Amino acid sequence: MLPLNQILYGPPGTGKTHATTELAVGIAEPQWYQDAFAKYAGAELRQEVKNKYDQLLAEQRVIFTTFHQSFSYEDFIEGIRANTDEQSGGIRYEIVDGIFKQLCDSADVKVQAASDEAINLDGKRIWKMSLGNTQGAEEYIFDECIEQDYVLLGYGDDTDFTNCHDRRAVRKLLEEKEGAAVTNNNYAVTSVNTFKNVMKQGDLIIVSDGNHKFRAIAEITGDYEFLKKEERVGYQQCRSVKWLRQYQPSLPMERLFLRALSQMTLYELRYTTVDKNKLEQLLAPEKNQDTERKPHVLIIDEINRGDISRIFGELITLLEPSKRKGAHDAQTAVLPYSKTPFTVPDNVYVIGTMNTADKSLAQLDLALRRRFSFTEMLPQPQLLEGVSVFDVDLEKMLTLINQRIEVMLDAEHLIGHSYFIPLISIEDETARQQALAELFKDKLLPLLQEYFFDDHQRIGWVLNDPAKENTNDRFIITDKTPRNTLKNETLKDPLPNLQKLFPQDIADQLVDRRYQINELAFSRPEAYQGIVR
Repeated sequence: MLPLNQILYGPPGTGKTHATTELAVGIAEPQWYQDAFAKYAGAELRQEVKNKYDQLLAEQRVIFTTFHQSFSYEDFIEGIRANTDEQSGGIRYEIVDGIFKQLCDSADVKVQAASDEAINLDGKRIWKMSLGNTQGAEEYIFDECIEQDYVLLGYGDDTDFTNCHDRRAVRKLLEEKEGAAVTNNNYAVTSVNTFKNVMKQGDLIIVSDGNHKFRAIAEITGDYEFLKKEERVGYQQCRSVKWLRQYQPSLPMERLFLRALSQMTLYELRYTTVDKNKLEQLLAPEKNQDTERKPHVLIIDEINRGDISRIFGELITLLEPSKRKGAHDAQTAVLPYSKTPFTVPDNVYVIGTMNTADKSLAQLDLALRRRFSFTEMLPQPQLLEGVSVFDVDLEKMLTLINQRIEVMLDAEHLIGHSYFIPLISIEDETARQQALAELFKDKLLPLLQEYFFDDHQRIGWVLNDPAKENTNDRFIITDKTPRNTLKNETLKDPLPNLQKLFPQDIADQLVDRRYQINELAFSRPEAYQGIVR
């Protein structure tokens, strides 16, 4: 059984982030993954898994994020954001869900009403509509609409617009009803005319839940009706619909929309606002939608770079399997901004990656360590078996480099195999040699400088420079490097000795720590061959 919370940890370049792709797909779609594993292999399997991973990202069943020092509770759980009101032009402060709360809400959603028929979007107009105030006394409107298979508009009150076939007629009837002039751009005129005359059978309605969520999708099946119910007060403008999807709780806007919704009760959605591909996915025929809650996965890259207490806050406890929704010791927290209850569903999986070169496991937040399972990811030089450059076996070279690092530092600062993996696919020897030179110059040497805090003597030991007879083959040039065979015009040779820079008494007290990178060595076969001798 896979752990609900796990962290892949190890030195840089050991494939931690790479592994999360396969791991996330295996969790989210276990049967698909087993079938793919039996059908494909090697690069073909990897590509199939990557395609599935991208699909899960688009469906918001997998979310990828990276922690950093500025990442906060407001980004992760919920916070207050200032937005401009499209109608008044003023500033409006809204509570916005963070990525973890969005994922938990999505994971907990059940499709309570669903159609198993395929929906063709061609030629259909899409409308956003609010059905009552979700935070107030009008919540019953939505429930009534679901039960009665219709949608209701509050504008127009108890006026019957059956004989109003255009905007002018709607405006005229409203003026008669109110006994006063009504401007042509009055929103009541716009909304009633749209509802009565513009919306057609076959069009789709997406029912919003505030500006950042939606809770149902319907197809219009009937023309305008006026509800002649004596007990009703308002909400008498009616259109019959077929409910295609109903979500409980509501889905976050990211599952369908490209931007936040407006507070307007009714307006048309363009494909600049709604993502057509996501809409097609939501409406795709699928069996058992009302009973199955699918696994959802949150991938947190570099989890140790964030301030865990600041990001998770009081919700760190809710991550524990025993505290999840439905568990024997399930716990619920009240969120500080929205004042709503929150719990973590048992189908939410959290995968973190941790670079041990940045922070050791022992330094990790204790609250996090207690709630996560840990899987160590070590360098795998054997993946480079049979690959050679400059007649140097890369498997042997990486093994020796890491053995030297472990002696001088520790096992948390090794070099991962993934740095060398791109060399495997390069068939041309000259191109492979150039790629290795660039790898050492641009990635490995800077990494070693970080590991050893610019102690270039020790870096030279890792690369076995002292054992290289020809000083042109040494990557690091110091004041102690013999110059008699050094032929490198890029070096400032020779380095002036300390006696030329300081008085004798001061020079005697100093330790010369100067160094130069020998650019010539990167293109010399002997420089790499000397590493393994």
